[in-house]
Parts: sequence; C-alpha cells; structure tokens
Amino acid sequence: MQPSRLRRSARRWLPTLASLTALNACRGRGPTALTSSGDTLYVGVAATRSNTDYFRGVQMALDRLNAERPTGARPLGLRLPADSQTSQVAVAAAFRDDPTVIGVVGHTGSAQTMDAAPIYGDVEANERRAVLAITPTATNPAVTRAGRWVFRVCPTDDDAARALARFAIDSAHAKRVGIVYRDDLFGRGFTRVIAPALASAGATVVERDPYLAGLTEYDAYAARLARRKVDVLVVAGGGVDAADMVRALRRAGAAPAVLGSDDIASISTAAKTPGEFRGVRYTAFYDASSRAPAATAFASEYRRRFGTLPNHQSALSYDAAMLIGRAAQAVGDDRRAVRDWVAAIGRSSPAYDGVTGQIRFDDHGDALGKAVLIGEVKP
Repeated sequence: MQPSRLRRSARRWLPTLASLTALNACRGRGPTALTSSGDTLYVGVAATRSNTDYFRGVQMALDRLNAERPTGARPLGLRLPADSQTSQVAVAAAFRDDPTVIGVVGHTGSAQTMDAAPIYGDVEANERRAVLAITPTATNPAVTRAGRWVFRVCPTDDDAARALARFAIDSAHAKRVGIVYRDDLFGRGFTRVIAPALASAGATVVERDPYLAGLTEYDAYAARLARRKVDVLVVAGGGVDAADMVRALRRAGAAPAVLGSDDIASISTAAKTPGEFRGVRYTAFYDASSRAPAATAFASEYRRRFGTLPNHQSALSYDAAMLIGRAAQAVGDDRRAVRDWVAAIGRSSPAYDGVTGQIRFDDHGDALGKAVLIGEVKP
C-alpha cells in the first residue's frame, strides 16, 4: 500500500518497524538516559519503547536545541521510561522524582495521561516536586482539566469530530449516516460530538452502535446498516476494527463512504490486497508536505536521518520537546518557572511556530486553533 494522501496535499505516513539503536541499548528498571553529563537536564518521554516515532521526534528537537544552546544554558538529553512499565502512574512518578528531568513529553493516550496528571502535579505534596508534561497525542477534552501541569499540542477529539462532520456534509454529501464507535472513553466522546454536528447540518443519523474490539460480530452490524441504506459510515475506533467493518459491509452488499477518526489511517496495514480500502477517509493532525519553513526543514531532516517522512506522532513530539527545551534554556532548571514559561505562550508571550502549526495555549493548557486535516487511503 502506498501512503495515504491528506486533503490540502498533506500526507500521513505509517510508523516504521525499525528501532532506534539507542532504545535497544538502554535497559534497566528505572528511567535511562540516551546521553549523560553531570550538568545535563533531561526531557522524559512517556511512550511505549516499541513506538520509535515519539522518541525520534524528541531526539531531533534536543539535537537542535543543543546545537543552538545559548551561552550558559545547560545541555539537554532524552530520558526513557523503564524498559518494563508496571503502570503509567509509575512511569510518571519516576520522571517526577528525578530532579534532572525538567519536563515530560507524554503520555500518548488520554486515559493514561489523566491517570498520570495528579502525579505530575504532585498533588500529595502540594506541587513541591511537580513537573510539566506536554502530551503530543492525548485528545480527550478532559485531559488538560486533570491538572494544571499537563498541556497538549494536538487538537482534541471534539475538534476532530466537528471537522469530520463538516467533511461528511460538504464533501461526502451525507444524508443517512451510521456511526459505529468503540465502547470506551474515546469512542463515546467522539460520538457525543459528531452525532449532533451531523444532525444540525441536515444529515439523519440512523444508527449509533457501540462495539467491543475483538468481540463484535460485524456482519450483524453490516446487515442492519445495509437495510437502513446509510450513505456514510463513521467509524470512531481502530484501524483493524474498521477493516473488519468494511469487509462485512461488502459481504452485505453495501458500499457507503467510510469516514473515521485518526487511528483509522492504520486501516492500510490490515489490507489483504492492494487498494482494498481505497477511499477511506480519516482525521489527521499533521501535514508532512507543509511549505512552512519550520515544517519543511523538519521533514527534510527527518527523512535524511530515518529514510521516511515523519508522521503526526514524531512531529507533535518534536514540538512538545522544543517547547520544554526552549523554556529550560530561557529560565533554567526551575520546574515551576518552566511550566509558567510554557503556559504564557500565545497569551502574555508570542505564539510558537511549530512544525505542526502555530501553538498558543488557553487557560487550561489546550493548543488553540490547531488544524484538523482529512486524509484519504490511496492504493
């Protein structure tokens, strides 16, 4: 399968399977460092070690920050989570309790980030050891309400749902819509927003069906959707689940336009034949073909180093790490001052021009006005 194409010429590329040598070399029970120096400050990365995209983005940011390091500023290094992660709370506590960690990129999922938020905010000790965490990809709106030490650089699920609803009406000309959603925090929240957005624009939502990954009999869903003559199906869930749903629809003789949330881009990896999922659309948070100077330079350097274009995980992680690093270079190793420096971006300080677009934070730590693109699976 070739990479999908995004509306407005953006592209989304699937993660590679190659591992960073440094990730394979770093092992141990506690957080480990890619670099070591007595005066080094570290940026922790709360991501699964097998997903190298997050780590690549952060390491590229730190390399740039160190190359541009002002006189007197301390060098910056990347600190990994434990090789064996007992829980996301344990990961957060290890970073918080390490005084050389100046900030954390992560966590990558909404539920994990909300679980870790009280740890980063050091609620039990009245913020004495609190440390900033900037999530690149936790999209649930409640994430930044879980604590004032957690920020995000991605759009929210609500932003994505509204964008997908607009595309469904304006481009897919939706009249009768079925929604199949994973019965979890994400799926329920996404459906809560997109269903009324579709209805208010004139579409009729004829089905709203929850599913359980790995357990649902998709043929029964497909038969009902076929009988209801849906012209657009929205899938709020995973790419593998969407692949099973699309195949079931075809067996039922139905061929609605299929739209989905950002994880639906991974439907390409489930294809059994080239072009099997051609035309499936999904939300995306990064434009690898952007002609903005910062984005162009990042994509070019990433491709030179890793042999592929960056995806949204690496690009958003890069932006998060750049913010933490710029803050540390500006105010030093005071964690509270680092947090306040970041919080001021786009408010009392200028907005930051990142590779994923301009970043400015609201009172809760949400990035305002981040673009949501619509990708399309191509053969």
